[in-house]
Amino acid sequence: MFQKKDPEKINSDTNLLGISFKQSKKIQDFLIKSDFSWSNDCKPGPVMNETLVLYVDNTRARKVVLLDEVKVLLEIEKKTGITLKSIDVQISNSQQ
Repeated sequence: MFQKKDPEKINSDTNLLGISFKQSKKIQDFLIKSDFSWSNDCKPGPVMNETLVLYVDNTRARKVVLLDEVKVLLEIEKKTGITLKSIDVQISNSQQ
């Protein structure tokens, strides 16, 4: 009546939301070690569909990151080998 089926291993890098946990971790490590002037004011979030989500503490940091977006994307690609299309900069919930 019941067929025995082996459990299926869950691949955490393949999900319906498009979140890449491996890329998120690589980029988080890169940003922690980076020397961008705003890196202390931000917290890296997930990589979703080739877009990096960054949470910043204030609007000044948000504006600075948006001005440096192309430079940041190029540095991430050069240092980690991950190609991203854009950066979504959001003010963290605790600061809104």
